[in-house]
Amino acid sequence: MARKDGKDRGILEKPKGSGIWWVRLFVKGREKWYRADNKSQAKTLYGRLKAEIREGIFFPEKFSQTKDVTLRSWIDRYLESSTNRNIKNERHYGRFWKLLMGKRILSQITTGDLRRIQARLKGRREKVRIYGKQTQKTGRLAPATINRRFAFLRHILPLAVKDDLLVKNPASGIKFFPEAKRTRYFSDSELDQLQKHLKPTEWDIVVFAIETGLRRNEQFSLRWDQVCFETSVITLPLPKGGRTRHVPLRKGAKAILRNLDSFLTSAWVFPSPQNPLKPRNAQSFVNKHFTPALRNAGITGACWHTLRHTAASRRIMAGVDLFAVKEILGHQDIATTMRYSHLSPGYLQDAVNQGSLIGTGSKTGSDRDEVASKNFGEESKRFD
Repeated sequence: MARKDGKDRGILEKPKGSGIWWVRLFVKGREKWYRADNKSQAKTLYGRLKAEIREGIFFPEKFSQTKDVTLRSWIDRYLESSTNRNIKNERHYGRFWKLLMGKRILSQITTGDLRRIQARLKGRREKVRIYGKQTQKTGRLAPATINRRFAFLRHILPLAVKDDLLVKNPASGIKFFPEAKRTRYFSDSELDQLQKHLKPTEWDIVVFAIETGLRRNEQFSLRWDQVCFETSVITLPLPKGGRTRHVPLRKGAKAILRNLDSFLTSAWVFPSPQNPLKPRNAQSFVNKHFTPALRNAGITGACWHTLRHTAASRRIMAGVDLFAVKEILGHQDIATTMRYSHLSPGYLQDAVNQGSLIGTGSKTGSDRDEVASKNFGEESKRFD
């Protein structure tokens, strides 16, 4: 409520011109101060606290306990209870924010602070790690990289609001940078070159990614009990969209699976070479085998996710319905699948219909060992 002299009761900017506003209350004769990010928020907080005092539900100790909660401790608390399937990424983003401003009290983080950090990151150059070793190479951060870091913050801070550690999420006012919608996919000639620089077993893993369109973590964490040869379907009970997804198995993918002997020793389709009781480390495979093969083949502008783009693009080019591709790849929004809608339905259709989605010139390790495939026999039924 505004006072007659034009000043707002119970709130003030301190220090003046700083943009930081405070709420001042008297509780049982004692002066209490609570910080807000801006004047509007301060007014809202003042009204809320005054109402709680009138109703007898205001507990100042709740607020006093929050003053020492730092961003570091809140991130640690979140990660301890996180059930996110991409926990490794969350830990990565958590480390970034803890190093940058981990000692900051949650209530002292403002939207202005985050905007300034965002602006600095846009022009920042960082060292990168290649094959597990620190290099002196630097590069500007991509908009997508910056956006993912702020997306993590926008996810965890609303939880602090719910726990009354914050009045408002300071990251909610941060706008993401525009991202280039990459739809780069491999050509037949690129795949032919890539195959030359991979061992047959490594090449089969790459082919399987194109044949199924699985996400990297979905593929490397795939279990045999998720594979049904009788119905030619892979069932993913915990996909990114939070619902069960059924991925049809093409002949090429089934041939690769039948050629694997991991079903004899492991529950994982692609187990760790060192310990079959664990799944193969996806990042390690990419760093040690896939990325060096790309470099040796002279292929630029591609990464592991390009295989998924290739799977989607070639299905669209073969005339597969957009909604069918959406379901196969597990896109939550049809807009994601629409990125491929510009591709001509007739382009490469003959090549795709005749055989493998990776092109007629490439062969899988399974093609080189048909005898092993036939010996699989009735063993496949144990997984149905």
